Amino acid sequence: MEIWDLYDAEGRLTGNTMIRGEKVPEGMYHRVVEAVFLNSRGEVLLQKRSLRKMLYPDILWYPTGGAVVAGESVEEACKREVAEELGFLPDMTQAKLLHHRVEKTFIRDVFLIEQDMPVENMRFQEGEVDDARWLLPEKISSGEEGRAFSFMPHLQEILPFLMLESMRMRIPLGRYRHYKGNEYRVLGLGLHSENTEPMVIYCALYGAAETWVRPASMWNETVMVNGSPVRRFQKIDD
Repeated sequence: MEIWDLYDAEGRLTGNTMIRGEKVPEGMYHRVVEAVFLNSRGEVLLQKRSLRKMLYPDILWYPTGGAVVAGESVEEACKREVAEELGFLPDMTQAKLLHHRVEKTFIRDVFLIEQDMPVENMRFQEGEVDDARWLLPEKISSGEEGRAFSFMPHLQEILPFLMLESMRMRIPLGRYRHYKGNEYRVLGLGLHSENTEPMVIYCALYGAAETWVRPASMWNETVMVNGSPVRRFQKIDD
């Protein structure tokens, strides 16, 4: 029997509890936590839901998570869920809250955790997880892995921010040389206000030092120069 604490809409404990499977009382909420991992290569960890799951067994790839049980904090629940489903402890010192929303009967918190963990070192919980893989976030929406993200609204909302954090890992701040020879300094990255595409904000290190904006997806592309592929921008020492 799993017992849940009940909270008000502000996330404060009410002192009431309920048993999983019971109807959530009007005006109260239980809590749900999910963990999204980002490794040092900027890849997102997605788990393959077991076909034995009653809820959304046809959604192939989904973040790990579950309900917060009575007496737990959301951080403790996150550690427990990851340990149970994937067989390792998440580094909560590298975690930040990516998404928080009050739904009809529960409050959802999604943590983004920067951590490396090879898939071969994971241990999947039978009946919960069939597989896991690391995938660049821009590839999620273009393949079968995007089914969960297209189906679940909160995952659609966090995907642009996952892409931005991933690009920040792959495009660190500092000086770069364009393949045509000019040098620039990356000042930061942000999201396009109209289509949420990650953008690189950078300035020229010559002339009037104009500031430019370019889609992050173009930054690490290769171009052909005299028949050979070269990086569009190459990181150089300051």
